[in-house]
Amino acid sequence: QGLRRWMFENVYKNDIPKAEEGKAQQMIASLYDYYLKHVERLPQEYLFLMEERGEKKSRVVCDYIAGMSDIYAIDLFEDLFVPQRWNVL
Repeated sequence: QGLRRWMFENVYKNDIPKAEEGKAQQMIASLYDYYLKHVERLPQEYLFLMEERGEKKSRVVCDYIAGMSDIYAIDLFEDLFVPQRWNVL
């Protein structure tokens, strides 16, 4: 009971993560669209699932993204979609 209550109070119903929920959904959708268009960028084991086992591309992309940690997904999103900073002088 204690852990469950703590999770609801601090994770599921916390205003800070809830405020970021829309951004997270957009990030996941962007990663999904990207990998559907660039399936060759998936790790080899996911390509194997499509090529050798006949899994649908959409299912494999979902599985790949579902296996990402939050931090990894954010870092990957930044690498793919956020321009790098540079100094002019």
